[in-house]
Amino acid sequence: MIMKKKMTMITLAILCLSVSSLKAGIRIGAKAGVNLAQPAFNTDAIKTENFTGFQVGPVIEISGLAGLGVDASILYSQQGLKIKDESEKKISTIDVPVNLKLKFSLADMAGIYLAAGPYVSFKLDNQTTWQTVFSGVRKDWENKQFGVGLNFGAGVELLKNLQVGINYQLGLSEDYVISSFADSTGNLQETFNAKTRIWSITAAYFF
Repeated sequence: MIMKKKMTMITLAILCLSVSSLKAGIRIGAKAGVNLAQPAFNTDAIKTENFTGFQVGPVIEISGLAGLGVDASILYSQQGLKIKDESEKKISTIDVPVNLKLKFSLADMAGIYLAAGPYVSFKLDNQTTWQTVFSGVRKDWENKQFGVGLNFGAGVELLKNLQVGINYQLGLSEDYVISSFADSTGNLQETFNAKTRIWSITAAYFF
């Protein structure tokens, strides 16, 4: 009986310490950054350029053992599609990245981190299709409303509260589909699709 009570007390103490450690390892902050988005089409016939936008939203970081942890964000992101010498389309999304994060301390007030993980993206724009005419050919565009991909990031942590980094967002699903029609006949000429790649420079402040 005494042994059971001791074991129970030890178990409760471990649970209390674990909960306290978990709470101490959770930080909430705000994140913002500049996006350079460039959809990559499955053809060399369509040339795209960087579309400059931004991202902003809350972020949560959960620290674990040996510098390993997790962070997640809910970001309003402005990106877009910019075709060289032709058209430009601004797209707004809600992106939810979840990253595995590894941090290395360099000094009491500085460190570096590496991050990688998946994300999901939800388009906010009501207009999912539109048309353009270029060189006498009508193009029908479709903007997909949902996307998935992978994040890769690295950066520095300063003063234990500020993180500045660079992030690469690799789209794995189709974001845009374009169908070309000859105006004189209306016959379909070709169909292409594109997956978005985004470089971002970000800053996050944890309270």
